[in-house]
Amino acid sequence: MKIEYLKEFVVLAKYLNFSTAAEHLYISQPVLTRHIAALENELRVKLLHRNTQKVSLTEAGVLFNQRVQILLQKYNDLCEEVRLKEQGFDAELRIGLPYYCMDYYMGQVPIRFATEHPNIMLTYINGHPDQLVDLLIMDKLDVLLIAYASYHDTEGLVLHDLFDEQLIVLFPMNHPLAGRKSVTLSDLAQETFLAMESNIALSVWKYLQDLCLKNGFEPQGLIKFKHLESAIIALQNNQGIIVEGHNLYSLRQEGLSAVPLEGEGCFRRVSIVHKRDSTNPALPLLINKFKDIISSGR
Repeated sequence: MKIEYLKEFVVLAKYLNFSTAAEHLYISQPVLTRHIAALENELRVKLLHRNTQKVSLTEAGVLFNQRVQILLQKYNDLCEEVRLKEQGFDAELRIGLPYYCMDYYMGQVPIRFATEHPNIMLTYINGHPDQLVDLLIMDKLDVLLIAYASYHDTEGLVLHDLFDEQLIVLFPMNHPLAGRKSVTLSDLAQETFLAMESNIALSVWKYLQDLCLKNGFEPQGLIKFKHLESAIIALQNNQGIIVEGHNLYSLRQEGLSAVPLEGEGCFRRVSIVHKRDSTNPALPLLINKFKDIISSGR
């Protein structure tokens, strides 16, 4: 019996939808279907009721889901303990960060933390915001640093606000506003906005819409892309502009102009996020180190 099949079953039991579960697992629906069928065949037990309209757990499926979650947690704990002891560490914190955010979000924390807690290993995982939230919920991350934390499972998550991140506007180099020291929202009244198809990016768009309306105009429109890289290509082709956090300021080195967006409300709140039931002993140490450094001026 493959451990991955058990993990996939737990995700399916949560969403009770093969398409949704496959999406959160980053596998195809046919692959998930085959894995669950193989699991049922090996157990010789029907775990799910299926029809064309819905999926539900059988009585055996409910019991199996409850016990498997306990088993998986013990398995993960054992693997983690053995691996860390072999490497000379007592604990590990897996930290999720959106692309391009490492230096800006973490600042001096890694150096200071390693000095004070050399027995704790910090591991960094980059990804798109929605993907990282899923990894956190599936216990593949211990903590996440992210802005605009509006998630689909907020009851199970705890947010600690850290600092406000100024918004910037990415322009192609030939744009009339490129190279300015700053721009205001009113400067963007005739612009088309480019963004990723993610909950975080769309929350930025909604926030911008509200800010624009407060400044007396309605933004022209939004073009959505699956990946930031695709949005940047469209930006370079003069199809619009990107409004994001200051963490993307480094992209100015890729032939783009990054200009601060000035004005009331032109920022987003960066938070450190973890699961409410987390028992990782290193987690409060990291949170306290962030707060210490931020209170002293980052």
